[in-house]
Amino acid sequence: MNFKYLTEYIDNLYELEGIPSRDIIVYQKGKEIYRHSAGYQDLATGEPIRRDALYYMYSASKLLTMVATMQLLERGKILLQEPVSKYLPEYSAPRVKVMDARGTASTVPAKHTLRIWHLLTMTSGIAYNTKAPEILACMEEHNGAPSTADIIKAFAARPLHFHPGEHWMYGFSHDVMARVIEVVAGEPFGDFVQKNIFDPIGMKNSYYHLTDDLRPRMAMQYKFDAEQGKAVEYGLRNEHIFGPNFESGGAGCISCVDDYILFAETLTHKGVAPNGNRILSERAIDLMRSDCLDEKTRPDFNWDAFRGYGYGFGVRTFISPAKGGSLTTLGDFGWGGAAGAYVHADPEREISIVYLQHMLNSKEPVVHPRLRNLVYAALEY
Repeated sequence: MNFKYLTEYIDNLYELEGIPSRDIIVYQKGKEIYRHSAGYQDLATGEPIRRDALYYMYSASKLLTMVATMQLLERGKILLQEPVSKYLPEYSAPRVKVMDARGTASTVPAKHTLRIWHLLTMTSGIAYNTKAPEILACMEEHNGAPSTADIIKAFAARPLHFHPGEHWMYGFSHDVMARVIEVVAGEPFGDFVQKNIFDPIGMKNSYYHLTDDLRPRMAMQYKFDAEQGKAVEYGLRNEHIFGPNFESGGAGCISCVDDYILFAETLTHKGVAPNGNRILSERAIDLMRSDCLDEKTRPDFNWDAFRGYGYGFGVRTFISPAKGGSLTTLGDFGWGGAAGAYVHADPEREISIVYLQHMLNSKEPVVHPRLRNLVYAALEY
């Protein structure tokens, strides 16, 4: 193994892409084979990145929500074809936004039942809009501290962007799924994840709430400003977390590389954590990483970072090396986050990767494919 070029790339990412903090860990066959960090905990102070630095995982949090969903499936608590309205009555009669020939918007009843499967596969029609009037009104009504239930109920008043199952669109679906988990499990979403994922895996540094004692460990967050050509300080806010009582299944986890690699390893080893605890069956992992796109939805999954990939339950899943131009393995799966998190699980070669940074407008299409290729090439030398 020779990680020379990977190390050079990580070390130079501030000069190349303006990314202030970079943190990566790689496992193969259950052992750590590479760990490297570079950059700054805070550009303003010049403090080097801490080894135990915490980051917002943003959408890499969705992997936790999908595993929690599969656990409920295994326990006979849910079926994926069940209507969402069985658990969330506010979705009993969803309406769909349509435009007429003159460009006038109106709504019509959804032609298809909105099902749990649609939430998992991002084919629900539920869009992202963290500044939606319904959310802002809910925040005001609850003095800035609505519950997950409050936000999801308020957001359900918004029309879907298409009839369920007819398109793929990245959106708020997994936050809705987190609320379904709360209803089915009879406890807050974060408590369910703590007891059924974090604790059995041994993840002691992953959280759903940024408490005062955690703030010193948080890497400062930035946003790349294209006009200035550099990262500008963004602070430690997360627009997907609507106050202290809201637990986001789509973007709410805070973690570090040494903790999240334990979760990635559990995915790579098809449900078995590094400590030997099984949290999910092999068949459930394989179902989760099955490509669910069809002729209607595949054209919508066209992000540059995911060439050669299909989409399963909240995960990209590698289906075409030729289209992807990637050195990785068929069937690798995972997801990323808005500030640049990258989580990679390769069951066939037993390779897990977690890369974290803390810059919105993250350069994901540029950075993540390179990281994959650099890791896999290094293993051959």
